Amino acid sequence: MKEIIITNFEGVYEPAEDSWLISRHIPKSEGNVLEIGSGTGIISIHLAQRGHQVTAVDLNPKAVEATKFNAKNNNVKIEVLEGNMFNPVKNRKFDMIVCNPPYLPPSDDYNDPELALAVEGGPSGSEFTIKLLTQAKNYLNPNGSVYMILSSRMKEFEVDWKRKVIKQEKYFFERLNLLHFF
Repeated sequence: MKEIIITNFEGVYEPAEDSWLISRHIPKSEGNVLEIGSGTGIISIHLAQRGHQVTAVDLNPKAVEATKFNAKNNNVKIEVLEGNMFNPVKNRKFDMIVCNPPYLPPSDDYNDPELALAVEGGPSGSEFTIKLLTQAKNYLNPNGSVYMILSSRMKEFEVDWKRKVIKQEKYFFERLNLLHFF
């Protein structure tokens, strides 16, 4: 795997433990992938380097520019679209959906509204994830699945998916899990 060089953009979530966890441990498979919330593009770039056909979506126009810039800088082709969750890919199907979602409950830690959007997942931290998983089946091919990061800081939730923990990492402030929903 070639080394990936990421340029961080102001107002865009910088790759942290969660980004690296999903980038390193998502299983290799073939097909087309949709990443929701691409940020700097680090996860999409990893997937494109592994031969996936990648579509990256982000609500933040600065993140769209960051993903395009970093994809070009790392010599990979990624379709990058601006919009909210599945809106830019209506009537399309994917083999895999990948997301490092905003999963924290609101706090005063982020005085930048763009960064708050990237990390705060609703009143309990779980609302964004529940919404994504509720809609995801409409955008998956048969046998398609979802890979997502979940945090111990989120409120527990139930959805109509089987789930398997792929990898767990513990930090002093939280436990991060890469989950496979199928």
